[in-house]
Amino acid sequence: MELKTENAPVLSLDYDFQVPFYDLDGIQMVWHGNYVKYMEDAREKFGAKYGFEYLHIFNSGYLAPVADMHIKYKNSARISELLNVKITYVPTRSAKMVFNYLITRKSDGAVIIEAQTTQLFVTRSGVFEASNPEFYAQWKDRWGFFSR
Repeated sequence: MELKTENAPVLSLDYDFQVPFYDLDGIQMVWHGNYVKYMEDAREKFGAKYGFEYLHIFNSGYLAPVADMHIKYKNSARISELLNVKITYVPTRSAKMVFNYLITRKSDGAVIIEAQTTQLFVTRSGVFEASNPEFYAQWKDRWGFFSR
């Protein structure tokens, strides 16, 4: 199969949220680990929008653990600030899901983090899947990322 992206849509989602008190650390900034939670929330919202929820993956017999994560911390966020999270799917030929993230502060547009995650497919019995599982190939076809 050949990856085609010239006519494929850009699959992305963005949303705003307010930083809650319980996400702060001792110096009143968002604790760095909470940005990973924000990215996870973005993946869940992305899945709901584009028909690729974690339960769909699980019910297809697979898990999709994060195998690689890169985060560039650019600024910090504080309590009650309004942030925007943007997640974008990165098409690949491989049996993996790659997402880019951008979290910005709404008041001034400052970039808080830039990040990328890669998730691989593993059967529920723990076997790594080296080729695209059928449900993932069908999802890619649906969005125009592969031609059969």
